[in-house]
Amino acid sequence: MLFKAILAGVLYFLSFPPFDYWYLIFPAIYFFYGSIIQTEKIFIKGFIFGCIAYGVILFGIQSIGYEAWVPLTILMGLMYGFYSKLLNFAGNITNNNVLALVGVVSSFGLLRSYFPFGGFPWGYSSTVLLTGVSEVSDYQENVFFDVIPILFKTFGPIGYSLLLESLILFIFLTFMNKEKLSYIFIKLLIVIVVLTLPNFFQQPSEVSELVREIEVSIVQGNSPCPGAKNKCENERQRIYDNHLSLTKLLGSENIGEEADLSKLIVWAESSSGFKNDPKVNIETLKEIALEAERLDSSFLIGGDRPSNPGEFENYAIYINESGQIAGEYLKQHPVPFGEYIPFRKYLEWIPPLALVPRDMTRGSQQEVFTNEDQIKISPVISFEGSFDRYIRRSVDQGAEVVVILTNQASYGESGMSDQFILMSRANAIANNRDIVHAAITGKSAFISGINGKVYSSSDLFTDEVLTEKIKTSNKMTLYTKWGNYLNYLMIALALVSYSFQNTKKLTLNNQHIQNHAFSDSDKRAK
Repeated sequence: MLFKAILAGVLYFLSFPPFDYWYLIFPAIYFFYGSIIQTEKIFIKGFIFGCIAYGVILFGIQSIGYEAWVPLTILMGLMYGFYSKLLNFAGNITNNNVLALVGVVSSFGLLRSYFPFGGFPWGYSSTVLLTGVSEVSDYQENVFFDVIPILFKTFGPIGYSLLLESLILFIFLTFMNKEKLSYIFIKLLIVIVVLTLPNFFQQPSEVSELVREIEVSIVQGNSPCPGAKNKCENERQRIYDNHLSLTKLLGSENIGEEADLSKLIVWAESSSGFKNDPKVNIETLKEIALEAERLDSSFLIGGDRPSNPGEFENYAIYINESGQIAGEYLKQHPVPFGEYIPFRKYLEWIPPLALVPRDMTRGSQQEVFTNEDQIKISPVISFEGSFDRYIRRSVDQGAEVVVILTNQASYGESGMSDQFILMSRANAIANNRDIVHAAITGKSAFISGINGKVYSSSDLFTDEVLTEKIKTSNKMTLYTKWGNYLNYLMIALALVSYSFQNTKKLTLNNQHIQNHAFSDSDKRAK
């Protein structure tokens, strides 16, 4: 029956914003397994699940055009179709060996973060467990409030998703196979060991954690006509002017009472660029430099500029307290079909692709900027902020505060802005770093690296300024040090388990053959 696959897809998207029924993630994954393990029509069931779940989760993309939303939905359906086939195949050849199946789950979690076109990490199951967490106090609404920070800091968003999905798989197989209670306890013991073992390898830091405060203002300048298809006169100039006007409304009394406190002003992606590129336009740099000196604050500003013919750069420029450009970061991970067209020369005949006339020139590395108080700040830009690896690399290179510069105008009124903030919260906890999530059209937010709490956030499509004192940290979590080690460990255990199972089966077959041969020999002797 296709009913289970349809139900699983519906429950899955209901667990994400804007619906926020986070607890439905458990039956969603359970029914997904039930629809594909030891059943028929595997691929089509996985395809239906992927299309339903991600078609709704990513529905905001339709504001760009259905020609963007439909292919992405089909792509996610195809990925889950192949994933389902692989899970079913692994179950058949191993007699539903739980470690072998977990190895497949682990492989898919890693694969989708890199493939296709560099990966698509949207919709990891672990992030919805933050949905039920109160954003203004502590973990009051979620029964997992004690373990959420620990598991994110130990395993990261991908590893935590693996734990969640593996636990549900274990429960499903237990009910399906009707195993003995003693065998269940043995498996549970293995799970507990896997969960707790990494903490024994957590070495106490030789350097005590350095915690300082920095006051950050997100200037959310908005757009007069947000969206790829909504064009209006002088849009980019009006966006820049609005950011500058909002910044001029800031005064020293608005920024902070403590004169010696470091300050940072953040303008999100697309707030400058082209005619208003501080690196190219001297007048633009002068206007920003005046504000930097007046407020005694550094600036981190997002924008884009033409580069080589047919290409452009998406940048984050760091301007210090003296009004001088002190560094620049170039975005490394473009949005496929949004910031570049894969196989462009073969696809130019498709009319909607004319909305992306240029391909983004990729940056080569993370950048960490240091302000006058030696606080280290690192930006990531838009889509790459959803990937755990870019934030982890920034922290690994010494970042004490991470800033995500994004536009988000293409998300419309959908829940995708909240979904993005969920991912930022997961990455903040995993790396123990406060994150400044700055969106040109909202929602912008300040996020705690200790527990993922949202200090404050803005609304969609509003002109406003958010200001918060956030904490720096130089503490390295287990996840920051080791990355997605749990996934690789489970893949290795799956291979060992499968090899052991095959060896055991081969030994039993040989014994059977030998016993049969001895029996024939005895009969001939008689």
